[in-house]
Amino acid sequence: MTDPLGLYLHFPFCLSKCAYCDFASLPLADAGGPEFARRYLDALLIEIDRRAATPEFRDLAADTVFFGGGTPTVLPAAWLAEALQRLRWRFAIPSDAEITVEANPGTVDAVALAELRGAGFNRLSLGVQSFSDDSLRLLGRVHTADEARQALAAARAAGFDDLSLDLIYGLPGQTVEEWQEDLAAALEIRPEHLSAYGLSLEEGTPLARAVAADRLPAPDEEGYAAMFTAAHAQLTAAGYEHYEISNYALPGRQCRHNRKYWAGDEYLGLGCSAHSHRWGRRWNNLAAPPVYTKWLARGAWPVARAEALSPRARAGELMMLGLRTAAGVSEDEVERRTGLRPGVAFADAIAGLRARGWLGLDAGRFVIPSEMWLISNEILAEFVA
Repeated sequence: MTDPLGLYLHFPFCLSKCAYCDFASLPLADAGGPEFARRYLDALLIEIDRRAATPEFRDLAADTVFFGGGTPTVLPAAWLAEALQRLRWRFAIPSDAEITVEANPGTVDAVALAELRGAGFNRLSLGVQSFSDDSLRLLGRVHTADEARQALAAARAAGFDDLSLDLIYGLPGQTVEEWQEDLAAALEIRPEHLSAYGLSLEEGTPLARAVAADRLPAPDEEGYAAMFTAAHAQLTAAGYEHYEISNYALPGRQCRHNRKYWAGDEYLGLGCSAHSHRWGRRWNNLAAPPVYTKWLARGAWPVARAEALSPRARAGELMMLGLRTAAGVSEDEVERRTGLRPGVAFADAIAGLRARGWLGLDAGRFVIPSEMWLISNEILAEFVA
């Protein structure tokens, strides 16, 4: 019996491009406005229909659905509801499925949120990023802290009892005390889930260029580490579980969809730039929305690249993904999926990491000690096949 899938739908549009963003997104106005967005949605509906009819996905159940972007809520709520209804027609989605939509303050109001909740979305992921207006301006966000609070209050009033907030730390010039104030503001709302991401200066973004030109101070590595530690202390003291390097949740409220990625489970990605994993193969769709849209309109699959991983590469991937979580990775599960036992396939790397105290083994599960999560990238690199 096949385990239920995760379904991901990508909506590449946003109000404006943030100063730190290198995601597969673009302002709706630059993409061609609502007229092109409707053509994109029609192409996405075609992809849903066609994928659901293939042998890989026919008659399958999906117990998590995630509408991401970009900012899906720059589109009318009725369009998002239409896409969700199409998924329900093509896949068996149980009544207790987790159905998430990403949003930003300024793209949702009480009416739209009520419409989304009524359509079946039961989890809202809101890109707050900061409760400081100065920090929001630095990041190039188009909303204010007050607008974020208003959006969160409207979401609660609309019936969303599963809220996730995104926050960013490690901004140029940001102090630990300012970050702690952001956390305190988030805790006043008490979302069920909170993602705390350290800022990454991606090449080519306005923020990275400003730092390179000395118009902004470079992020402080010691301050970054102190903010990571402060978040762990402040949020766990408030009852949140630090269940993945960047993610916290109240008990029982972890993001079920993202857990599929970290566990190496199967998922179907729909829309431009979306990634999929099924039957030992993975593929990703074309990145450019106009090209994606044209290919589907012409009856072609919009796939940019596909590959089948070797058993060793798959085992290494399972280690890299699972070690991001507090639960770690089961040796037996990796062997069941790949035929390789990590302790044998990566014997030298594991021995070196364990000797340094960077990797533990407890009851057949490899884990990175939480105090080593700050250097997790260095640890995970050992499992690149």
